[in-house]
Amino acid sequence: MNFYNLTDYTLELLSHTYWEKKEQFDLDIDTYQNWVMFAIEAGSFHYEVGHEKGIASSHDIIVCPPGQPFKRKVIDPLALHYIGHQIQPYSNKELHLPKVKVTPQDRKRLSSNFSYLCRLHLSLDKRSTSRKQWIINDIWQLICDELETNTIQHDEIPSLDSQDLLMNKAADWILKHAYEPISLKELAENIGLSPVQLTRRFHKAFQMTPTNLIKKLRMHRAAKLLLDTNMTLEQISEKCGYDNGFYLSRVFSDFMKISPSEYRAKNYL
Repeated sequence: MNFYNLTDYTLELLSHTYWEKKEQFDLDIDTYQNWVMFAIEAGSFHYEVGHEKGIASSHDIIVCPPGQPFKRKVIDPLALHYIGHQIQPYSNKELHLPKVKVTPQDRKRLSSNFSYLCRLHLSLDKRSTSRKQWIINDIWQLICDELETNTIQHDEIPSLDSQDLLMNKAADWILKHAYEPISLKELAENIGLSPVQLTRRFHKAFQMTPTNLIKKLRMHRAAKLLLDTNMTLEQISEKCGYDNGFYLSRVFSDFMKISPSEYRAKNYL
């Protein structure tokens, strides 16, 4: 599952509970049959889900997958929304998020959603339920926005070691030349394949096409340069293998769902 398609999914609300001042969890560790979201208005708690652990506090959201033990302990009394949900359309394949704690940057919109959920949390009529359904999907979109904006700069390039030695060779070549003008036709000819054969075989070996890998590498570098330097878009495009800043901006905006200037501004410390 490519997480950049998460915005295509919707949440089906199963339950919603709001605690205004929760001083402790009933269980220090729990496992849920469905997806759960712990959205925090105020307070803080220690959490551990899988290999990820830390402290969640105001405006953080913990998204816990079904069947995954969730360890937690309150630090400061919590104003907390518990949201049980399913993700639709859901396939037999597991859905993996790059991290379980997400902090949406649009706090004004998140706070507004929290406010409406507080008003509606005891209402069970059809209209109120429908409104809560809409609100949790808006929160989901904020989560997706944050994952799309920030994961690239932390995301490691996946392992490029497969049982197909020829594709390993092709991947090594791409890693060395990703930031230069690249001709897949030339690469294919060098290893004795057609471009179509190269693409199919590469995808079988690494679950991505050569073009996907090149774009991922370039976006990783572009995101890093946007945050770590004061380079102009034209200068960054030269460092990433693109002809000009205008084209880089188009590719970056499509890939990250945010423009380079917005990405730099939102992540500026």
